Amino acid sequence: MKTYKEAFALLLEKQQAHQYQQRQKKAALYQKIPELSAIDDQMNRLGIALTRATIARDQKQAATLRQQMAKLDDHKKALCRGHEELLAPSYFCPLCQDQGMIGTETCQCLNQCLSELSFSSFDLKSRAQKETFEAFNLKFYSDVPIFEGVPSPRENAATNKRLMKTYCRNFDSLTGQLLFTGPPGVGKTFMSNCIVNELSKQGYGIVYVTAAHLVSSIQDQLFKEGKSSDAIFKPLLLCDLLIIDDLGAEYASEYSQKLLYEVIDTRLNAEKKMIISTNLTVIKIQELYDERLSSRICGNFKTVAFQGEDIRILKAKKSR
Repeated sequence: MKTYKEAFALLLEKQQAHQYQQRQKKAALYQKIPELSAIDDQMNRLGIALTRATIARDQKQAATLRQQMAKLDDHKKALCRGHEELLAPSYFCPLCQDQGMIGTETCQCLNQCLSELSFSSFDLKSRAQKETFEAFNLKFYSDVPIFEGVPSPRENAATNKRLMKTYCRNFDSLTGQLLFTGPPGVGKTFMSNCIVNELSKQGYGIVYVTAAHLVSSIQDQLFKEGKSSDAIFKPLLLCDLLIIDDLGAEYASEYSQKLLYEVIDTRLNAEKKMIISTNLTVIKIQELYDERLSSRICGNFKTVAFQGEDIRILKAKKSR
């Protein structure tokens, strides 16, 4: 069972990543506006002088120095208009100011870390680390349409790539769920990995598992670890994004469908984002799953279709 100590360690990683990004942005801003560095140097000198004046109880000199510092600060803010957040202390989680707790209550940032760790035995995020939008190569998709009058697989892949980059840029403001469909090897999982990479950089909490591992993990936590249903489903509700990969490859049973329905229905009711990836068509989903589950998927998820040949086979042929 994952502990709070591990959750705090994960939270610290997220905080450090956030601070690194802030430092990078601030460095880029200072490079763009060199005058900022000169202002900082002058502010430091005035600060030292103010300390000395305060110790010497020279109130007139201290007041003059404070006025000078205030003018410099106003000038600095004017130069940084539109980037004010880079001048103030920046927290990964403004709610708890990176403490992980609000009073005696666990903050949602720490709860999200706990939710990620609850399914970390099957988590696919580590596999996603090398797969980015920059590495999503359109050359593996044919520029010849499969059917006359429809976009070619390459055009389709380019559109999907553009839409998913927009999805990541506007993650907070977007609503709705996504269903990636298409035959094996056409880039559905690769695209999910790109999304995971991009959103992880922004500090979002993501649970990323296959449908088979999601079902087996819930069963293990219920029957082997003796967890309550609330304790299991709460982490799946807390994360910012739940990605279920390879729907349809899990062992199909009435019980597995019930578990999948509870996970999907709970997040839909809470208006929390999900991405489901599957080799099944929408029609096959309706045939394979009972009406309750299939209607939740087909009726609430926007289909993002992938086309083309199996890229893994194409790469294998190329390497021979």
